[in-house]
Amino acid sequence: MPEVVEIYICKPGQKLEEGQLVVSRDIGDKEAAKEDAERRCKISPSVDRIAYYAINDSGDFKPYFSYKNPNVEAAKPKSAVSQKPKKRKRKKKPVKKSIWQKIKSALD
Repeated sequence: MPEVVEIYICKPGQKLEEGQLVVSRDIGDKEAAKEDAERRCKISPSVDRIAYYAINDSGDFKPYFSYKNPNVEAAKPKSAVSQKPKKRKRKKKPVKKSIWQKIKSALD
């Protein structure tokens, strides 16, 4: 049973070192690690993989358990969520009246 377990949580396309690091003292065996990984993937479906590393008293670490999410939902960037921008209709510019049209309308 490891003293401390480091958990690396990675999104799709992330390297293990870039993933979120969580430290836990509650995970005692590989079965508990598997249950924890499945629970984390249900909570956050955008998680691609989770790796568990056991840390000994001397500071050495070794791979403990690794889980790949089979149902990964890629997080869409916010710009991709919005649809194409709508085209705006241009307002017609008012037609300027010539001097003769102004005089004619004044006399009518």
